[in-house]
Amino acid sequence: MNNKRDEKVRFIKRVLVFSWFSLILTGVVLSRLVYLQIFNADHYKLLSDKNRIVVKQVLPTRGMILDSDGKILAKNVFSYYVVLDLFGIAHKERNKVIDALISDKSLNLKESAVEFLKNLPERINNANRLVLLQENLDWNALSKYYVMSSTTPGIIIEKTQRRNYLYPREFSHVIGYIGAPTKDEANESKNTALLLPAAKIGKTCIEKEYNDSLFGKAGIQSIEVNSKRQFVRVIDNTDPIPGDDVTLTVNLDLELEVYRILSQHESASCIVMDVNSGAILACVSYPGYDANIFTKKIKPNVLKELYDNPYNPMINKTIAGLYSPGSIFKLVTALAALKKGVINKHTRFVCQDFYELGNRKFHCWKGKYGGHGSVNLQEAIAQSCDVYFYNIARMLTPEEIAETARELGLGEVTGVDIPNEKSGLIPTKSWKKEKKKQSWTTGDTFNMSIGQGFVLTTPLQLLKTTALLANGMKPITPRFVKHKETENLENQRPVKYNNAHLQIILDGMRDAVNSSLGTARNSVINDEDFKLAGKTGSSQVFGITEQQRKLGKTVSDDYWKKEHAVFAGYAPADDPKVAVVVLVEHGGGGARIAAPIAREVLLAAKKILENAQ
Repeated sequence: MNNKRDEKVRFIKRVLVFSWFSLILTGVVLSRLVYLQIFNADHYKLLSDKNRIVVKQVLPTRGMILDSDGKILAKNVFSYYVVLDLFGIAHKERNKVIDALISDKSLNLKESAVEFLKNLPERINNANRLVLLQENLDWNALSKYYVMSSTTPGIIIEKTQRRNYLYPREFSHVIGYIGAPTKDEANESKNTALLLPAAKIGKTCIEKEYNDSLFGKAGIQSIEVNSKRQFVRVIDNTDPIPGDDVTLTVNLDLELEVYRILSQHESASCIVMDVNSGAILACVSYPGYDANIFTKKIKPNVLKELYDNPYNPMINKTIAGLYSPGSIFKLVTALAALKKGVINKHTRFVCQDFYELGNRKFHCWKGKYGGHGSVNLQEAIAQSCDVYFYNIARMLTPEEIAETARELGLGEVTGVDIPNEKSGLIPTKSWKKEKKKQSWTTGDTFNMSIGQGFVLTTPLQLLKTTALLANGMKPITPRFVKHKETENLENQRPVKYNNAHLQIILDGMRDAVNSSLGTARNSVINDEDFKLAGKTGSSQVFGITEQQRKLGKTVSDDYWKKEHAVFAGYAPADDPKVAVVVLVEHGGGGARIAAPIAREVLLAAKKILENAQ
């Protein structure tokens, strides 16, 4: 009996121990479950979502670029690209997938992608997890990747938009082009969307200057994926905000016409501007380049050919071409002399071939015809008499000429709203001492007075100078975008000049075209309401020796040694509205080559502007 009772007691004790143990174990499990599912639920949900949900940015649609009448110049077309998501591949399978991609030559992977995959960094993070394999896919390549994506982990096909320039050559130096951001550009920007494989930013011109507003704002998309990281469904979506359209002041029809006219020469530039608002109506640097080639994978030999081209299609000559302004600078010298009171409208000098300074002769372009004879300032401007301005140069310092040049917008950037503008050079005594380690000479002032020697300007600077003279010295800032036309004009103080002095200059420019002795008389416009006024110039690139002059050789037969042909003018002469500058590289005389182009361009501008009203 006792044995049975003891055994029963032991059994009960065992049951109680087991029950207590089970109860404690259940409590531990329950408490852990409560902790995991209630107190720490958000943390583990996040971990689960990371495996199940992929959050990605979606590139916005880039804004269009329009001409002054709202005609489309740059738009977007649908395109597809494919990326490899390295996070979507198990580590042990990664090398196998990469080897398969690289070995398949039919895929035509981007060189940068192949290089990256061959030298895969040890650390993969969000910044380098997506590798752009190929973009702008045609249907053949697209079908290959679709088939591959069903069996190969990490392959993602995305729909995007590619830039399309409707007038790629004519507007190449106005609109520019877009391209993939460099690492530095992406890192410096606060826009994380630039890290996306297909992201593009403006590289030149309007595309670069207004990139922030054109780019837009990226959207956010949350998608569910399966265990193979393949798309299942969209869970949440915040649409991207498209970029703003940018409307230019440039007129499409005028731009096309100017490009056509300049295409008759090897290398030239022309820019047209409203003299009162600074709105640029046309801007052509010829030759242009096909901006659309930069929207796709460009072959190195094509790029090399563009940069090796001696006529410099990749340089916007209107804002970055530096040239001696030639006789157009005489307008500056004349105004400086009037301002300092060393001459007046009646002051006359005699030109009989040259001005002798010491043992050196400074020739006039009309020397071989016996010179200009006795001329006053207005006649000297109209006939472009060099000797007249040599006489003025004896009475002025280079600093006095430089002061007026800067007041007329030379020697400094104009502030135009596209990048890479050059400032040019207006020399002084101190500049020569510092840069050339030489003292200034009177001969330097002679050369400066006629826009030669060290003086360098851009066509846009000459255009601003012309517009300032034409509008009575009201401040303007050249602009390509409509809403920027009058920006900051209120804060710019006009330079005070004697109106009588300005009128002498304008009368000389009018006579240069419309008088029987004017240098541009062959470019007269027979329209009383639209008279052309202007100044011709010839910018020397090669010195002429005394021996060559004696032989009558004042113009080289070598294209590269010929002077640049320049003309700066405005119309109508009595009520200036539009200014123009034409520069034909190695074209010869400004009167013979540049002035007729300016006439043709302004007549086209007149017709277009009248139709727009």
